[in-house]
Amino acid sequence: MPKHSPPSAPTDPPNIVQRLAQAVGTAKEMGFEVRKVVLDDQMPGWCQIGSKKILFLDLAASTSEQLDQIDQIVASYCNQRQQRSEGRIAA
Repeated sequence: MPKHSPPSAPTDPPNIVQRLAQAVGTAKEMGFEVRKVVLDDQMPGWCQIGSKKILFLDLAASTSEQLDQIDQIVASYCNQRQQRSEGRIAA
């Protein structure tokens, strides 16, 4: 009698912590130094000092909020970069 292998378990989608870690990894691959700091009344965002790009996330925000922050920051960066390459904004 042939043996059947058990059905493979479905792969669970990444949870919010894993998704945030993946997003931070992506930002680092894009050349960002990612800093989690308490921003108080400041907005999360990014800046460039010389050739170094720094992305700031609000440490006081929830994991879900930090994921939203990094998604918005990276999308804004990519949009700004595309506009520069198209000559729509100054470099």
